[in-house]
Amino acid sequence: MEQKNTKNSRKASRNKYAAPVGAIYFILVIIGAITVIYGSFKLTSRFLDNSKEVEQLEAMLMPVLMFDPVPFDTIEDADPIMILQSSLWSTLYSEKRSSYTYDDNGYMVVPASDVEVAATKLFGPTVTLTHTTFGDFENTFTYDEENKVYRVPLMAQAGYYTPSIDGKDIVKNGEYLDVKVGYVAPGLAWSTDSQGNKYEPTPDKYMIYQVKKTKDGYYIVAIKDPGDSTSSGALHDHE
Repeated sequence: MEQKNTKNSRKASRNKYAAPVGAIYFILVIIGAITVIYGSFKLTSRFLDNSKEVEQLEAMLMPVLMFDPVPFDTIEDADPIMILQSSLWSTLYSEKRSSYTYDDNGYMVVPASDVEVAATKLFGPTVTLTHTTFGDFENTFTYDEENKVYRVPLMAQAGYYTPSIDGKDIVKNGEYLDVKVGYVAPGLAWSTDSQGNKYEPTPDKYMIYQVKKTKDGYYIVAIKDPGDSTSSGALHDHE
């Protein structure tokens, strides 16, 4: 009788600990499931959130888009002055700007070699610059052939538009990205309605910029009008 009671006591003891252990196991399973779900959510969010890419593209496109360039299928078809102008302004927006000196007439002195580097970053390794003086009466960018520099007027004014990109409008097209870019008029980066609420304005127009991604960023291979039938499909082969 005593042996039977001992067995019952041991069984009861095991049952007493079985419930807590089972509960702990269940809690661990739930925690594990939540961790996996949360991790998957963060991974998905990271893929969906391309705000950093948008910022990089807008910064890269700024010195090109602001002058409202004529569309082109390949860099060889692009306006040489547009390429030169965009490349020079790219250097003026770069970190190197603070290192440039001024001549006796108050003009900023920009090495032509820096403009060439900027051109390659903007339009790829096959681009060729034709160095020359350009601009108008108010903003003349003088090329100094002897010293291989550009002399930039102190009050030089930038172009007209700024870029606006929606992350959903970046579409992978083979090895390229087709980016729908809005052209926002100056002074309208943010507007205010009658109630004082700020909102992002509607761009004046849109263009498709086809860019190629590299380890150092992106460069432009073509600019297309969204109304062009070829814009919705693959653009020309740029290799």
